[in-house]
Amino acid sequence: MSTQEFHISTPRGYRAGASWQPMALLRLVAASGTRGYSPHVRRRMAVINLGSLLASLMTVPYILFYSFYDLEALWPAVALLSPQIIVYAATPYFHRFGSVAAAVYLSAMWLAYGVGYCFLFGRESGLHLFFLPGAAATMLIFGAERLAQSAVVMVLALAAFLATEIFFAGPAGFLKVDPAVLDILFFITVPLVFLLIFMTVLFAFQEASRAELALLKEHRFSERLLENMLPRSVALRLRHSETAMVADQIGSATILFADIVNFTPRVAKWPSRDVVTFLSRVFRSFDALAAAHGLEKIKTIGDAYMVAGGLPEPRADHAESVALMALDILECCRKISAEGGEAVEVRIGLDSGPVVAGVIGSNKLLYDVWGDAVNTAARMESHGVAGRIQVGDRVKNMLEDRFDFELRGEIDVKGKGPMRVWFLNGLRSQTGL
Repeated sequence: MSTQEFHISTPRGYRAGASWQPMALLRLVAASGTRGYSPHVRRRMAVINLGSLLASLMTVPYILFYSFYDLEALWPAVALLSPQIIVYAATPYFHRFGSVAAAVYLSAMWLAYGVGYCFLFGRESGLHLFFLPGAAATMLIFGAERLAQSAVVMVLALAAFLATEIFFAGPAGFLKVDPAVLDILFFITVPLVFLLIFMTVLFAFQEASRAELALLKEHRFSERLLENMLPRSVALRLRHSETAMVADQIGSATILFADIVNFTPRVAKWPSRDVVTFLSRVFRSFDALAAAHGLEKIKTIGDAYMVAGGLPEPRADHAESVALMALDILECCRKISAEGGEAVEVRIGLDSGPVVAGVIGSNKLLYDVWGDAVNTAARMESHGVAGRIQVGDRVKNMLEDRFDFELRGEIDVKGKGPMRVWFLNGLRSQTGL
């Protein structure tokens, strides 16, 4: 059963005065008294509610039989056993006293009335067969986490069954029971016992199926989450590897850093919700560009965005793909500025070279990249100019046959010393347009 089955709602198409729908009534009964409990407990309570309803309804054929067959002789059975209809129907009321109160109540009433039935009509009636499916149903109504309570009820049911076989060989002495009554009771009881066994197994399989589907859903969610945190190929390696370590030496890759200009003083004036909304919009656009160019987003750090090409799977055109994404980022920011009415500019830095890539951490996994190319790309961005893409000689030499570069000159780069740097302006085919 899914949790939706326990939601109390007016059936679609229902009108005042219209006939009630059976499924709506079953949902109402299943949900009775379960409000305020966890979904897992509510599912078990719903089984108790439906089971008690079934037990109440199954009493009716017996009462009708006693009444119409020979009420004068069987009136003690009618008087003693008719209250079952109300007793079982009242089971959901006991949910208010705790998560297992109704289960204890239902088990006690079932055992008491079961013994009473057997005392009145004896073993030839077959009524003691009701103890068999009831013993199995205890696992459903108490839950797998309460094996001790289920075992106690099962032992009591076994004792009642054996006691009937030993002590209740025939009907009670004060009842004038025709032998045909016992035969009819037997043929009424056996189908109902089969029905109870079927319903018990059905509920058990539904619960098992629901648990299996929930596990499958959680497994798929965890897989999607892992693939969102890590590159797909790396996630697959972690999933099928005995070790949680991933460390790769990448012979050649290209790193891009992009940082939003004047972000900190600007957002100091914004509500926190607007800050998150703004960054989310910008970085979602960058994510889409990375996916379109087949590049790997590494991480965001505040208002900085890092992406890499050529890893975790090597590719020959990594520098060109990252350069094209850098140009698209500038165009994307121009569109965001035009739509929002406020300038959004970025500094972008690129560099290429050998790097080490791998997964670090144990609680919050992070795929990261290290190497001189990473440090240099970060310096190209931090020493860059708003609205421009800055690169060093390595990237310029790799791309000068297809892209147009503008010499900025030599600048002092922290940790690197004097470096000659260039601005990447666009594709050569676009020069002069």
